[in-house]
Amino acid sequence: MSKKPELSDLPGLGPKLEEKLREAGVKTVLNLSRAKADKLAAKVDGLSESRAETLIASAQEALPSTPAPKKEAKPKKAEAKAEKPKKKAEPKVEKPKAKVEKPKAKPKPKAKPKKVAKKKPETPARFLKVEKRLVRITANVKKRKPRFRADQAHRWKRVSDRWRKLRGIDSYTRQKKKGRIAMVESGYRTPKAIRYLHPSLFKEVLVHRPQDLEGLDADVHAIRIGASVGGRKRQLILAEADVKLLKVLNPGTIEEIGEEDLFTDLDLED
Repeated sequence: MSKKPELSDLPGLGPKLEEKLREAGVKTVLNLSRAKADKLAAKVDGLSESRAETLIASAQEALPSTPAPKKEAKPKKAEAKAEKPKKKAEPKVEKPKAKVEKPKAKPKPKAKPKKVAKKKPETPARFLKVEKRLVRITANVKKRKPRFRADQAHRWKRVSDRWRKLRGIDSYTRQKKKGRIAMVESGYRTPKAIRYLHPSLFKEVLVHRPQDLEGLDADVHAIRIGASVGGRKRQLILAEADVKLLKVLNPGTIEEIGEEDLFTDLDLED
């Protein structure tokens, strides 16, 4: 076997030019023989186009020329058909077609009704201003809160149930002896943020005349009519509260019975 020629074997190709050709991607004589002179001159620095042509020509001469094997001519289709013997046409026998049962179509599942998102009710303004944690604390305190009665009220009829401060030096209740009633202490108080609020979290406002309703918010405040307010003024306060949509905690009788209606009712009874 003849040895393959290398780039160093080509005439007029020194080691520096060989390195430049390798950097340009031309590493074998075969690559150099297939390259084009103008592209090779553009890739390699200091190589002119004429010198590139001479290098390519010398590389093509250095490669051994092997004649390509000739392909055998294929016989024509008409000759191939003539060579084959013709078969006698056999009568076609129709085979009975097997009945293919079509699969039954599955019933389509019913479309589920779309769930309509329920709108959440808007939280009133009075709930936003109060911490829910404090409401829970107040509820727990009220569960444990005892009934404060006056000392010895369960024993003597003459002692009222109303709480009275203990003043005796030798009082066992004041000394917090076991088995005695609970005393009023600051630990039973509710948090200051929600103190004096109605159970519905409204701020109670004591009202004695219609002018006291000015500046009140229906979402936050609820009014309580004073005990000393007469019937006529009570009706004016109720009418004004109805206009401003204020909640009345002690409305009492909504309408007063007039004297004419009262006499007519008496006449009917007679």
